[in-house]
Amino acid sequence: MPIYEYSCAGCGQTFAHLWRSIQAASAAPAPPCPACASPETQRILSPVAVLGGMGGLTPGEQAAASAQATRQASITPKAQIDSLRQSKAGKEAP
Repeated sequence: MPIYEYSCAGCGQTFAHLWRSIQAASAAPAPPCPACASPETQRILSPVAVLGGMGGLTPGEQAAASAQATRQASITPKAQIDSLRQSKAGKEAP
């Protein structure tokens, strides 16, 4: 049962319509506007919603992204390593 969005040329209202099948939606004329009953409606492209905490990734992709983030978090930046080496060298010098 597909749901298509329509826009009314008469009042500018955007509405959704549930069809019994894709064949029924393509064979029948566009439904009238529920706000003003105008038959001057046109099917429009609907925005797509992506669900999931990681932008719609598959479970395998989520695991790989999580592993990559863990690896990146465990890497100490070179500047920080150099700073630690300098401070350690300064403490050892008499």
